[in-house]
Amino acid sequence: MVLGIDSGPPQGTNYTLNSRPAPGLTINYTMNSVTWIYLSVTFLAMATCVCGMAGNCLVIWLLSFRVQRSPFCIYVLNLAVADLLFLVCMASLLSLETGPLLTNSTSTRVYEVIRRTKYFAYTAGLSLLTAISTQRCLSTLFPIWYKCHQPRKLSSAVCGTLWALALLMNFLASFFCVRFWHPNENQCFKVDMVFSILILGIFMPVMILSSATLFIRVRKNTLLRRRRPRRLFVVILASVFVFLTCSLPLGIYWFLLYWVGLPQDVRLLYVCLSRFSSCLSSSANPLIYFLVGSQKHRRLQESLGAVLGRALRDEPEPEGRETPSTCTNDGV
Repeated sequence: MVLGIDSGPPQGTNYTLNSRPAPGLTINYTMNSVTWIYLSVTFLAMATCVCGMAGNCLVIWLLSFRVQRSPFCIYVLNLAVADLLFLVCMASLLSLETGPLLTNSTSTRVYEVIRRTKYFAYTAGLSLLTAISTQRCLSTLFPIWYKCHQPRKLSSAVCGTLWALALLMNFLASFFCVRFWHPNENQCFKVDMVFSILILGIFMPVMILSSATLFIRVRKNTLLRRRRPRRLFVVILASVFVFLTCSLPLGIYWFLLYWVGLPQDVRLLYVCLSRFSSCLSSSANPLIYFLVGSQKHRRLQESLGAVLGRALRDEPEPEGRETPSTCTNDGV
């Protein structure tokens, strides 16, 4: 993903097949094994983007018109918007790099704008996923406070604040990048690294700690009460797990690529792999919602809105009875 995953390689890294590529992105048009791997993984990433865009569009439409909203439904709606924006930007970048779609001068500006927008979407998605896991953890640790004293508009306020924070971070990174672009292009990548470390250093520990706490509490309650965990718990833990598995390890290792001298082919393979895994991470959430929310004996009989509403339900399921197909009644 952006900055943490795929903010563009250091200057001198070559991985584009376009005859008029974006600045700093060039590769010899020789069909060796690495080039075939690049093309194959790029195709898979593009296909994943298309599927992910369709899934996130469906989630946005259902949460906007078909499912009763709750605080967590609002978080999921905003997360779907961030994932959709990221996938659109990623698909656009892949298209720009694999085909002579634009002139060189226009490609430079368009490529940078799309890349910065992708960074904005990634930052928003990461912060929203952190907020979801943190609020769910707090509601588990302090149920009385959460039920009686939680501000009614908390989720909307948090989402608005996180979008504004992501926009501010993107603006600052773009400002410093433009300022240092002409004297030294390498400064732009260094600025991106600094902001990436700040973002990952703040949000990632909170996400990991809250998710680990939530997992322990869910596991403990499941063993003591011998009751299935709430579907919302499963949704949150699965989403965090997919993010940590698909995005975080490659994102951290990307920083090492800047400091460790590796052959060009090796760098190319890591770039391809990081892009594909980040696309997979942003496309997985809709699938998680519908898998968790579906019921085996009624999988083909229920509407998608009913399945999504059940997955995001923040109440314990009645034993031996059908669960309502709407979210909680904590409307915001």
